Amino acid sequence: MKGHRFPADARKRLSNEERRRMQPAEDIIARMVLMPEEVVADLGCGTGYVTIPMAARVTKVYAIDAQKAMLEALAEDLPHELKDKVVPIQSELPRIPLEDRSIDRAVAVNVVHEVGDLAALESELRRCLRPGGRFTIVDFPKRETSLGPPVSERLSEEEVISNFPFFRKLKEWNYPEFYQLELSL
Repeated sequence: MKGHRFPADARKRLSNEERRRMQPAEDIIARMVLMPEEVVADLGCGTGYVTIPMAARVTKVYAIDAQKAMLEALAEDLPHELKDKVVPIQSELPRIPLEDRSIDRAVAVNVVHEVGDLAALESELRRCLRPGGRFTIVDFPKRETSLGPPVSERLSEEEVISNFPFFRKLKEWNYPEFYQLELSL
């Protein structure tokens, strides 16, 4: 990890009305075009803002977060019918504690700017993703917005892409408060 980490004691902000307006989970997921047979890793899943709606659409979601309090909040909010589809895992990125070639997609929402060693994260993704696997990145632009970490800790879309040279960019979306990238191995 580097400078900024979203504090667990502020976790209610991860799914408040302001975030739902600014960064709707359903819209993020719709742009991913998830397939029902996919196995996904939600890196830095927090309280499950994206994990829970993704779990309703795919085979399995590994919900990975460094903070135990975040995973506990996810477990509390997880609907009973999705409990078998979400596997909470406590781990510090860039390490991804999954088997080789075990996932079809990784998702990182408002997290990449927090990872101190993006080269190690890329290596872990290359190990864990199946051939043709995808990596969806949602993060804050490198300018002032109404939410997010200090601008000095943010990465532009170009900086993110340059840190994942083994991936190719499939699509990019830019919004006033965030961007979304779809990369593929």
